[in-house]
Amino acid sequence: MLRLRSLLLGLALVLILGSVSAEVIDFQTCPDSVDTCTIQQVRVTPCPEALQHAACNIRRRRTTQMSFDFTPHFDADRLETSLGWAKSDTEELPLLTMDRDTCKYTTCPVRSGVTQTYTTDVPIEPKFPLSPYTIRWGIKDPVSGKRCCFTHDIKVVR
Repeated sequence: MLRLRSLLLGLALVLILGSVSAEVIDFQTCPDSVDTCTIQQVRVTPCPEALQHAACNIRRRRTTQMSFDFTPHFDADRLETSLGWAKSDTEELPLLTMDRDTCKYTTCPVRSGVTQTYTTDVPIEPKFPLSPYTIRWGIKDPVSGKRCCFTHDIKVVR
């Protein structure tokens, strides 16, 4: 009985520590999605730089977990995800290896006014140039074109 209690206590501690290890980062909502979606919070693991409101140092050859809470102001049976380098307001270089099926990483269908979380692991490939980037996330209803969108800064490092 004592052993089971110790095991449960250890498991609870691991779950608690795992849930607080994600760092909340600064982000900007895309102008065209302000009325169609609310982004509550964006998290990157690891990102100790978030405490200083700085761009996350993302290491090549490692996987980074990114998650965010969003409330769509539209209904959709399925969604598509995009992630890319926002070179300008109108130009984006997409991450081609990104799985576009949003429903694998959050609950579908989505309903207007219902907050949910999207979480995925993003592998940072060795070929990514060492540089700062503004990246743009998008989750879009392929039927209506309505989307949730935001940008945040990262810095790819060794």
